Amino acid sequence: MHENLYLGFLAVFAGVLVGYGVLGLRFGIEWVSVFWTGEQTWSAALGNISWYIYLLAPIAGGLIIGFINVYWLPKGEARVIPGVLEALSERGGRISFRKTVGEMTSNIISVGSGASMGREAPSIALGGALASLLGQLFKLSEKQIRTLVGCGVAAGIAAAFNAPIAGVLFALEVILTDYAVSTFTPIVLSSVISTVITRAYLGNITTFSIPDFTLVSSWEIPMYILLGVACGLLATVILKALPQVRHYFEQHVKNPMFRPAIAGLLLGLCALLVPEVMSIGYGTVESVLSGSVHHELLGLTVPLLLFLAVLIVSKCVVSVICAGGGFGGGMIGSSVFIGIMMGGFLGLIVHGIFPTVSESYQAYALVGAAAMVAAMLQAPMSSILMIFELSGNYQVMMPLMAACVVAALVKRAFGTESAVTEALKERGIETDWGLERSWMRAIPVKRIPWKAVPSISEHARLEELKKAYVQSGKGCVQVVDDDGCMIGIITFADLQSWLLDPSLDQVVVAAEIANRKVLTISENDSLLDAIALLDRVEFEQMPVVSGDNPRKVLGLLSRNAIFSTYHKMIVKHGEAMENTHV
Repeated sequence: MHENLYLGFLAVFAGVLVGYGVLGLRFGIEWVSVFWTGEQTWSAALGNISWYIYLLAPIAGGLIIGFINVYWLPKGEARVIPGVLEALSERGGRISFRKTVGEMTSNIISVGSGASMGREAPSIALGGALASLLGQLFKLSEKQIRTLVGCGVAAGIAAAFNAPIAGVLFALEVILTDYAVSTFTPIVLSSVISTVITRAYLGNITTFSIPDFTLVSSWEIPMYILLGVACGLLATVILKALPQVRHYFEQHVKNPMFRPAIAGLLLGLCALLVPEVMSIGYGTVESVLSGSVHHELLGLTVPLLLFLAVLIVSKCVVSVICAGGGFGGGMIGSSVFIGIMMGGFLGLIVHGIFPTVSESYQAYALVGAAAMVAAMLQAPMSSILMIFELSGNYQVMMPLMAACVVAALVKRAFGTESAVTEALKERGIETDWGLERSWMRAIPVKRIPWKAVPSISEHARLEELKKAYVQSGKGCVQVVDDDGCMIGIITFADLQSWLLDPSLDQVVVAAEIANRKVLTISENDSLLDAIALLDRVEFEQMPVVSGDNPRKVLGLLSRNAIFSTYHKMIVKHGEAMENTHV
């Protein structure tokens, strides 16, 4: 109970920290945007800035980002949301202060300089990183840091979208995959507090205007299912293209410092034709949802259907190029933009063919946003609740449920990777069992039963060694020096070549036979370390050494004892989760 109260207090603290952190991220992006365009957003400046800004801003920003990537951010670590998952899976949820500051700076400059990314994924990553730093500051256990990182993630998405419920579910569904009450409670607190902080400064307004929604007819449901299929297929294309574009940059732009600048050049060239693709693009999103789109290309008015099709293709291309080229940011904002355009595109067709039994294209655009995010993140429940929470209209629920679930299933039919796991799986990092890993890391070797190991002096003759080996029945004997510290281990494989010549019994000493290349495990290591060591080497037992003295053997740890402990852990946690799930 005391632990839960303590964690709840820290969750509130994390909510405050993340709330102000997300505000800082948002204002930082706006400041950089003002520097380049004179407006707080690129969308507000379209048509009022010189053509060369579309080239200069992303190229100059790309050069700064390249410098940050090479000289500031830790090498070999994933970034944004994949970085949070990697930290949970590989480092017990620990994220460094250097990476937190460097990544926040990179995200601000990237999005503010026009990179076709979004601020939602950076908000989530910043929330997880700030919560991780808070947990490290208060020296929490891995299990507690993991929960606190979930609090930070929920607070980040709640602050970014003004959607606290969606923030909670996203943290549980995508990041932690843990629905226990002990995990759920602090995450709710953190999400609520961060939302209160951002509403105090920005007001109780949604990210973009939500149109009135009405399900005109049940015959619309098949059309929303079709929208889910379209979003699922488009998400598949984007996620398949991401590693290909990333590898292309790695192969053809050898110096990683210049990759974002090259991506910025390509973005700028595209923006000269379709300026709406610059930065987040929520001004264009707003115009589609409100039905007030200025559908012009190169100064010429074109059919709205063609305009939306061009935006879909252009945004997909430049978003993949920016992500593959190394810009900071994330794919959530791009997914929202693409989903709204895809929904509007299909809605125009449906409403044009069946005007009496279908809602306007704005309604389909709203559902398309959720369906695209559901497919890209493989998080249908979070996506459903996000749009429902923003709209506050229950009539949108059935279309949302149909489109989001179908979109996620269609994408999953072509592979399980998502926008938050694709880069990690390519590097061989499995995130599916991150929770199980945290359980294993929480069990020290000293809690696994081990057997006593017989010892013999390094000066003992071969005859004495033979007797000690036979009497022990352990399959090995440790050879120790005068201080009782191990100098090596003798197994039957080491001993057998000395058994055939009795004349050696009084000549050879144990020190000559001992195998000094012994793999050991510390009493302070974890069950996960023990299993990893067994995966590398084929043997049935290993010496456990003191945490203070690596030459002081405490006992023998058997393979059976390790896997018996693992089995008990799975049973214990499985029962606990069954009893505490909400």
